[in-house]
Amino acid sequence: MDALAEENAMKSATLCPGLTFLGSVVVLMAWLSAFPPSAAGQGQGNNAVYYQSGSTGVCCKGSSAFIDASTFTSLTKTFCSTIYGILQVATSADFIDARGLNSSNTQMTCAAGWTPWNNGSTFLNVPSTILLPAGTIVIPTTWVLPNNTTLIGVGDSISPTTGTGLAAVGTIIQLCTTTNSCGRAFSGTDMIDFGSSVLCAPMCNSVSVENLTLDGQGQTINGIVNSNSQTGSYVDHVSLYQILGTGLLAESNANNSGPYSNITFDTGGSSGLASTVCAQILGLSGTRGIHGLSCNSETNDALAAVLLDSSNNSIEDVRIVGFYDGIRVGANANAQSNVLVNIIGDTNPTGVEGNTPIIVVHITNSVNTVTDLSIMGANNAGGNSGTITIKDDLTGAQLVDTSVGVYALGKKSNNGYSRFTTSPNAATWGVGSSAPGTSSCSPGSLYSNTSGNPKALYVCLVSTSQWSGIR
Repeated sequence: MDALAEENAMKSATLCPGLTFLGSVVVLMAWLSAFPPSAAGQGQGNNAVYYQSGSTGVCCKGSSAFIDASTFTSLTKTFCSTIYGILQVATSADFIDARGLNSSNTQMTCAAGWTPWNNGSTFLNVPSTILLPAGTIVIPTTWVLPNNTTLIGVGDSISPTTGTGLAAVGTIIQLCTTTNSCGRAFSGTDMIDFGSSVLCAPMCNSVSVENLTLDGQGQTINGIVNSNSQTGSYVDHVSLYQILGTGLLAESNANNSGPYSNITFDTGGSSGLASTVCAQILGLSGTRGIHGLSCNSETNDALAAVLLDSSNNSIEDVRIVGFYDGIRVGANANAQSNVLVNIIGDTNPTGVEGNTPIIVVHITNSVNTVTDLSIMGANNAGGNSGTITIKDDLTGAQLVDTSVGVYALGKKSNNGYSRFTTSPNAATWGVGSSAPGTSSCSPGSLYSNTSGNPKALYVCLVSTSQWSGIR
């Protein structure tokens, strides 16, 4: 018997001992014809079968690996209590399809203290993948996601509508307040936490959220906070709406997490606060970065859109509107070996109160160490009046160029920093195979001519803004 035939024979025996595979199919089809499964039987979600080793007189068992939550509905239950009830009897890493839950069969406002994993007193540390329904789920407390948990909505698109809040195009998780349908104050400081210090000892992994909107109802609240989950933990296609705290925060024990991608942050007409932050990476040794981020503060009151206070990160494809600083580097912790790519500041400073100018990338001069920062493609779409594309407090550079192709800040040495930029408005060190010619240059710049003819090293003079060979 060849290997393939042997494998097929083993599969047939495993599916149902004593019957050939074909015989099993015939018997199963005949049984289904005579006794069609009830709705209740399908409702338990046993849509897969497996052979239970060691069972007596039983061939095949239903598997709860896939569970249809819509068959557990009742108008006396809430969304949270329904999922909690399923997780009480579920096995590890079950797949729960809750897309059939809606306001016609389940209360979509969760009871006080309840989450899908917590009934107010008991936490179910059960991994799972949960498919969320379209519409709005109102939550009264922080959702703390266990290890190996994934939440997947049906879309993150939102459309603000006059007088009626949000028009749901996808899945919305909405903060419970005294003014919305929930009618009570939210308990907690974050809407979603990736694990906790208790659940993630020493760490959690593979916690993720995708394709949904978090609606903070104009409260000073944080959106998604990852302080405890590492490899395989990510956020993708998530809208953060009317959140006036920090939209996305990765800190503490979230090393190697990410990427955090396709994220939209919008204060949604709410007056942004000075402390409102679109995203922050704080005090980590490295993440898989932020890739695709749109930050909009309606009233130009927020001081910084992105706080980069961590080393070994990449942030790319970012558009920023209504913040005084776009990306602020190193203000709260060391920030070394970071890469910024395609950062667009799109704020027109006209009418902005108090804190002009608008700065797309701001390298701060603080007690923290900022070195080895590479910026490729910083753009200032707001125009040059009252706007700065790159402000480097460490070297004193202040570039008002509409676009800066490259700005690289190296390490500190001899009371200064190594630096290279393609901007003609800042001192830099260039390299070429011939003399630099008679073009104007930024005073203090250096140029190395590798041919050595007629000179090997040139300096840009302060008096003439022209190159002069010195060696």
